Amino acid sequence: MCSVAPAEDGKQPNKPGDGFVAGDVASYSYVPNRYWTLEQAKGILPYLCEYELMAWSGDKPLEAFHKENIRRIDLASQWSTAIMFYARRKDFRDEIVRLMLRAYRHKQLFILRDYWQPGDEHEPFDKTVDILETLWAKRKEVLVSPEGDRATGQQLINNMLMVKAGDENFGGLGTRGLETIYSTFHERVKNRSMDEEKPFTHIKAWYNMVGWAAWNYGSSWASSAKDMEHGRQSLPANTECIGVDVYDYWWLNIGFDPSKSVNLKKVLARVDEWHRIRTLYYPKGVNTCVCKNADDPSTWTPECWSDTHALMNAIQFAKADKAMMIYIGLSSSLPGQYTTPIETMDRYYDNCKAGPWVGLVWWTSMGKLHPKENPLGTLGYVDKTLVHYTPDSPKGKPYSKEESDRWHDDFVASRKRMFRDVVYGQFGFLNRESKE
Repeated sequence: MCSVAPAEDGKQPNKPGDGFVAGDVASYSYVPNRYWTLEQAKGILPYLCEYELMAWSGDKPLEAFHKENIRRIDLASQWSTAIMFYARRKDFRDEIVRLMLRAYRHKQLFILRDYWQPGDEHEPFDKTVDILETLWAKRKEVLVSPEGDRATGQQLINNMLMVKAGDENFGGLGTRGLETIYSTFHERVKNRSMDEEKPFTHIKAWYNMVGWAAWNYGSSWASSAKDMEHGRQSLPANTECIGVDVYDYWWLNIGFDPSKSVNLKKVLARVDEWHRIRTLYYPKGVNTCVCKNADDPSTWTPECWSDTHALMNAIQFAKADKAMMIYIGLSSSLPGQYTTPIETMDRYYDNCKAGPWVGLVWWTSMGKLHPKENPLGTLGYVDKTLVHYTPDSPKGKPYSKEESDRWHDDFVASRKRMFRDVVYGQFGFLNRESKE
């Protein structure tokens, strides 16, 4: 798996200080690995992550992409506080551990993607358990990656933030099904006994749902008893990390090209309108309700559309006192549509920070599910491979060098603004900014 170096006798590798942060466990990270109440979460946004960062292919070992995945971790770690790993197959385990060592070097917390729901034939969270048991067996050993990155198995365990347990099927699961996912995770992972200890109690389960106002394609969670009269169901009381994915795509029919600086006022006006009813936090609260017609402008209100307040209300209605809110926001474009402007990414961040969200995960690094990658996601901005679609060029054309440079520079500046605000602003008492 990795080479092993002799541990330094007497050293306390997880003691707070020297980069280690106290939370539910002591982690080597910029932000604490801990539980936050909804009230504590307002004004902070500790967990920033890029979705689908890993390169992989179904017909190759994960090791075949080692160099590229190291590059991606090095890039994303410049503006993230957590890195997501795809535990899709058990044979990914050893390479995931090697990549974790790289992320650990950059003080990143870890998120595993390992889906399970009632009715699945495989053992619940079997890939997660395999990784954790492997690390526990080497908890006192210093693991060394091919690049020389080092950590003990215990240190890697302590940097494990959460496991993404499923996606967009609450309508099929209902209250009882989602309750089973969380309770099974508790039994199989969180409360797992190892050598008469329970070393994984800090790891949280995360389930993602469709947005509150997805009236016509499966939103089925209730923010109140009144919503249940419309056939919606309550979240279970044992809900842990829970969230939605709602995307501000920029369609070709909006009437202007958001990439043109002359249209900045129009871009900002559209950003204001979209986020006002979806992500904005209203300190006095919003009484969310189920509406009927998304095409009716009279329904374009926070009461009908607010993911922020609907999910807050849903958590309180369910009495889910251990729930934390995770938003998956848009950082990619669709083929045949305008490039998503940086201004909407900034607004996702600012609004989620103001409200009760603890995590903002960017959909998506590549713009399409792996391994069918396209150049329209996060790495498209960074690697300057974005494609410019317009009504006159519906099949797209490359941006000019000047335009690509501008997209790159504005994107990186935006991401680093968020990172600095979290690490050296909200959690500046834990971190010292380099003067370089």
